[in-house]
Amino acid sequence: MSSTKINIFLTGATGYIGGSILTSLLQHPNASNFNITALIRGGDDERVKKLASLHVTPLIGSNDSFDIIEKAASESHVTIHTANSSDDLPSTKAIISGLNKRTKQTGKPTIYIHTSGTGVVAEDVRGKKGSGTVFSDLNPDQINGLPDKQLHRNVDLFIINAADANPLLKTAIVLPPTIYGIGTGPFNRDSVQLPLLVRAAIKRHKAETIGAGEPTWNNVHIGDLVDAYIIILDQLVAAYGPDAKPNAQPSPYLTTGREGYYFAENGQHTWRQLSEKIGEVLYKKKLVTSPEVTNFPEDEVESSLWGKDSWYVVGSESNSKAERVRKLGWKPHRPSLFDSVEEQADFLINNSQK
Repeated sequence: MSSTKINIFLTGATGYIGGSILTSLLQHPNASNFNITALIRGGDDERVKKLASLHVTPLIGSNDSFDIIEKAASESHVTIHTANSSDDLPSTKAIISGLNKRTKQTGKPTIYIHTSGTGVVAEDVRGKKGSGTVFSDLNPDQINGLPDKQLHRNVDLFIINAADANPLLKTAIVLPPTIYGIGTGPFNRDSVQLPLLVRAAIKRHKAETIGAGEPTWNNVHIGDLVDAYIIILDQLVAAYGPDAKPNAQPSPYLTTGREGYYFAENGQHTWRQLSEKIGEVLYKKKLVTSPEVTNFPEDEVESSLWGKDSWYVVGSESNSKAERVRKLGWKPHRPSLFDSVEEQADFLINNSQK
């Protein structure tokens, strides 16, 4: 790993993924050589003080702060974008603009690790069985053949087109599936899909699914996901960072640009299977009236879950294979999604009582 100071610009440090990545960066064997700048919304003194106490430079702004983001990216060897990044085109444009400025000024590569998601390969089947199509990151042509209208695709396309136009822009798009487990960041430690279903079951006193709950999704523990980011970061820095050897030969699986997609999955579930486990756990805790799973009435789906996006968030199908990052040495080993349901329920219950 580099002995030169590496400037890292991180968005989403107060969030679930970004906060967990931040903790891992701070615990990294090369952490003493990292200068980390973190974009945070607003001027919350407590958050600013907390980050400063961790020797992280807080940068006050938002995803709409084009000039602030552009400047931070232009001053960084590595940019990691996790703050609502999958669908936020303005912030991505600001990052790309800054990185392009950097490569023009330095004549050297710059690294951009972007967080997308497997929503890009999802089928909106509303609780019914989908096509069963599985996407592999070793087949980037399959991913690049997705319709432009797919969720997240407009942002992903902007990134790969920018990388096509600038060979010194080394981009990696990470596509997590359902993420579970308690985060390790200093602020938000909660995910979306599993907590959403657990909260709804506690509130409604029953575990439910959208439709038959037949669609399949992949999943990954937050700890394993962060490991994937760090592996990608380490290998990109070794290949393209300030101390990269001129004749270094990176792994053929360390791809960027139009081929730089990285899935990160370590399990698969149907929504019914997940709701069945939620019902089992909450029934044991006397928080639902029965362990049996029922269906959300169609007219209550949006009000009970995630608004109009509920059908997609916990009712669609998305199948992916994380082959590329495994080839780079990723070895996920945390508890399974089903084994984490009770921990998640306890976390939500304990935090609701504070």
